[in-house]
Amino acid sequence: MPVPPDSLSGPAPAKVNLVLEVTGRRADGYHEIDTVLQTLELAGRVTVRFDGPGGVTASGPFAAGTPCDETNLAWRAAEVLAGLTGNAIEGLTIELEKQVPPAGGLGGGASDAATTLRLLRPRWRASDAQLREAAAAVGSDEAFFLVGGTARATGRGEVVRRLPLLPPHGVVLFVPPWTIERKTARMFAALAELPFDDGAVARAFVARPPERFGSGDVFNAFERVAYDVFPQLAGLAEELEARIGAPVRLAGAGPTLFWIGDVQAAAGVAGRAQGARCLVIETRTAGPL
Repeated sequence: MPVPPDSLSGPAPAKVNLVLEVTGRRADGYHEIDTVLQTLELAGRVTVRFDGPGGVTASGPFAAGTPCDETNLAWRAAEVLAGLTGNAIEGLTIELEKQVPPAGGLGGGASDAATTLRLLRPRWRASDAQLREAAAAVGSDEAFFLVGGTARATGRGEVVRRLPLLPPHGVVLFVPPWTIERKTARMFAALAELPFDDGAVARAFVARPPERFGSGDVFNAFERVAYDVFPQLAGLAEELEARIGAPVRLAGAGPTLFWIGDVQAAAGVAGRAQGARCLVIETRTAGPL
């Protein structure tokens, strides 16, 4: 078998949750979720080098604030996989080109980690099971990003099942200029006083995979509390809906909002949203990785 080259590179796509139900609390402190996720064409890029100075570097329009130490998710994923496969991490350099807005519910850090695992696999001769174990050790969205496309995730997000690919849809992201610390933990805490979901929305999606999907079809349990956790979000949502004449929905744990619908309509939606108090990014759905 030929030895893989000394550097490997691949895309690290963003995602949105088409369905996100919180179905219970686990004994380990995490929550049970039932979610349908979808990768997007919007993507950063990860390069791993085996003959570099070692460590993590970040560049690109959204590099600011990216940790470039041992707390970086991509580095943590590499450390776990090195331990599982008996490889040395010394000399490994991970270069992140950050094209996905951070801390917005789009999965940028988790995607970096999963892409790093995929790139390391041939050089470190890792198995599928080892990649899944490393992904689960780092976080909840990483397992999905090993698969991409359209998929259902359960447990705390680490149990992933491919679904029929959603036909091409346009997506417009509305990224506010603010977020909060410990965002996801605070969102789950805010849900603590509310009833859990029963998974019915995700089951219905799986039973009848849609040919057409619109913003009105999105279900996200975090929307029940997002406008309390992010006080400025309600005003932004109202402004956007008035501009585009359609619903906007929360991406993951937010605060990014998004529209999804017909590919041909996306440019018009993005155009009408220009001037709102957010960054507007037009993209579309993408296939498996």
